[in-house]
Amino acid sequence: MKTTGAYKIWRIIYPIGIYYVVSSLAYFFLTLLLGAGEESYMLRQMLCAAATIPFVWMHYGQDRAARETVYGRRGIRPDARFFCTVAGSLLAGASLGMAVNNVIAMTPLIEASAGFQSANQAFFAGGVVFELLGSCLVIPLAEELLYRGVVERRLSLLCGSAPAIVLSAVIFGVMHWNVVQFLYAGILGLLLAWLLERTGFLYAPVLAHIGANVMAVVRSETGWLDFAYQPTAAGVAVTVLLFAVAAFAVLLVKKGGVRQEEEKTSAA
Repeated sequence: MKTTGAYKIWRIIYPIGIYYVVSSLAYFFLTLLLGAGEESYMLRQMLCAAATIPFVWMHYGQDRAARETVYGRRGIRPDARFFCTVAGSLLAGASLGMAVNNVIAMTPLIEASAGFQSANQAFFAGGVVFELLGSCLVIPLAEELLYRGVVERRLSLLCGSAPAIVLSAVIFGVMHWNVVQFLYAGILGLLLAWLLERTGFLYAPVLAHIGANVMAVVRSETGWLDFAYQPTAAGVAVTVLLFAVAAFAVLLVKKGGVRQEEEKTSAA
C-alpha cells in the first residue's frame, strides 16, 4: 500500500490539508478573540502561521530522518560555499520579488483583482512590527516548511526534481487564492524550490522568501522605487536590472550550493 502512486500522492496532499485546517481553526478563534478588523489581520495571520508549524514539523522531521538514514546526516559548515548560498539566496529572493512585483504592477491585473486589493489592504493595515514579524519571519518559515520542506521534497521523490519544482510552485501559487498572488507566488516558488533542490538545505528558500517579503514591506512602508511600478523607461530599466541581479544571485548559489546526494557521491 505504501508504495502505490495513490499513497504517494496522498502523502503530498494531506499535509496541505492539515495546514489549512489548523490555520482556519486558529483564524476563527483569533477572530473571536481579537475581532475581524484589518488592524489585527496581520497579527492573526502571524499567529495562525505559528500554530501550523508544529504540525508541519512532524512531517518534515519524519522525512528528514528518512533522508538521513539513506544519505547520512549533513551539517551546515560556515565555509565560503555556505556564505555564497546565504548571500545568493537573500539577494535572489529580494531582487526577483521586486522585479515580478514591478511587472505585475505594469499590467491591469491589480485593478482587475478585487481579491488581491482586499488582501493587500488588510496586509498593510496593522503596523510595521506585525508586518516584519509575521510576513518577514513566521509566515516564510511556516510556508517553506510546508511547500518546500514537505511538498516539494515528496513531489521530487514521486516525479523527479524538475517536475517537482514546477508542480510545487503551481501549488504554492494556487493556494494564494487570487490571480495576482498566484503569478507572484508561482514565479517566486520556482526560485524557492530550485534553491532547495540545488542546495539540499531548507534555509536557502527560507532566506529567499524572507528577502522577498522584507523588500515588499520596505517598499510599501517607504515608497522606495515606487516609480519602477510604472511602465516608463526608468521603471522598465530598473526592472530589467533587478532580473539581472536575480540571475547573478542564482549563479552565486549555483557556485556555492551543493546537493546532499552530490556531496556524498563526491566524498565516496
